[in-house]
Formats: sequence, C-alpha cells, structure tokens
Amino acid sequence: MISDLHIGATDAARLNLVVSRLMRTIRQHAAAGLSPSQVSALVTVEERGPLRISALATLESLGAPAATRVVATLEELGLVSRTCDPQDRRASLIAVTSEGATTLRTLRRERTLGLDAQLEALSASDRRTLVRALPVLERISRDATH
Repeated sequence: MISDLHIGATDAARLNLVVSRLMRTIRQHAAAGLSPSQVSALVTVEERGPLRISALATLESLGAPAATRVVATLEELGLVSRTCDPQDRRASLIAVTSEGATTLRTLRRERTLGLDAQLEALSASDRRTLVRALPVLERISRDATH
C-alpha cells in the first residue's frame, strides 16, 4: 500500500546513483563552454527573473564571491546583463540577455539529444511512469537548492 511506503537509505542511494549517471550522460553533450555552475546560475536567473547577486548566491548555494565570479563571467560572455535595482540604486539586478536565452535553448536541445533515443526505447508504460515522476523530481530538486 502506498501509505506504507518508506524510502530508506538504500533507495536514496539508488536515486543518487541514477541521477549522477543521468547527469554524466547529459553533460557529455556540448555545454557552450560553460561550467556546470555557470549553466545552473544562468538557468536560475532565467527562471526567477532579474535577481540580485546575493539572491542568486542563496538560490545556488554559493558564497557571495563565487556568485560574483560566475555572474562576471556570464556578463563577459554577454549571457546576462546588470541593471540598477529600482528599489536600491546601490544594488544591481542580473537578467538573462537574448544571447543568454538563445544559449540556454541550444544547451537544452543538445543536452536532450542523448536522452531522446533512450526514452524512445522505453515501453509506453515506462514512459508514462517517468512522466508521472517528473513533478516529484522537480520538487526535490527545487527544495534541495533552498
């Protein structure tokens, strides 16, 4: 019965291994020369809208100096821009540029290429199970970054 289901350490270890293997598969595809931290920060800025660097640091579990370096690199590459925060002129807001949005679209397309064939090889039942699990996995990944 579902209410009796308990996820133990073994299941958590299996999930960790599966996610690690999937990430390795996904990362084998082009990353536009960006580090995983830079890609993650760019996605966070895209998803959360204009952010202060301090907010980005919190969301990405980075220290302020590391977040500043990541943003500086993304800005040098033209993937994000800084504007004055209208609520506090001393602070800046970071936003994804059109080049950054294009880069993310390209990354997403290239990174899913490796999984497409594997997903197509699954039975219809397995694909439905996987799709049903996505909201739970998304929630876990969001909660892990807060």
